[in-house]
Amino acid sequence: MSTSAQTLPDTAEITPRGPRVTLTVLRIMAVVHGLSVLAQPVLAGSYLSGDVDALTIHAINADTAAAFGLFQFIAAIVFVWKGRGRQWAIWATLGIALAEEVQIPLGLEGMLAAHIPLGVSIVSMQILLTVWLFRENARRPR
Repeated sequence: MSTSAQTLPDTAEITPRGPRVTLTVLRIMAVVHGLSVLAQPVLAGSYLSGDVDALTIHAINADTAAAFGLFQFIAAIVFVWKGRGRQWAIWATLGIALAEEVQIPLGLEGMLAAHIPLGVSIVSMQILLTVWLFRENARRPR
């Protein structure tokens, strides 16, 4: 009567490694989205400086930024769900994406008293989120 002894893996081998690929994808999306968002005040400033065509590019880039916001939101969901990343990344990205969806009609209607402060908020939130994603603690699993 012999029994085979099973060895348990060392606890160092079981420790969760945290998000890697999903974090990289989310970082890329955040940078691309951030660049598009940062272009918005530059284009608005060009228009105010007399370049009338900049307003058309500003409107096109608004739709592009909103699309990148949606892609970033999907990447954040995967980061949290598959990569076991921090859940607040979803909520922060959702807040930015929803703010962009409100921002576009405000700009089209010419409601600058709301459009400009909301735009500043969107740029600020996107920069802060992107900076956090490149910090070391973004790798820690939940």
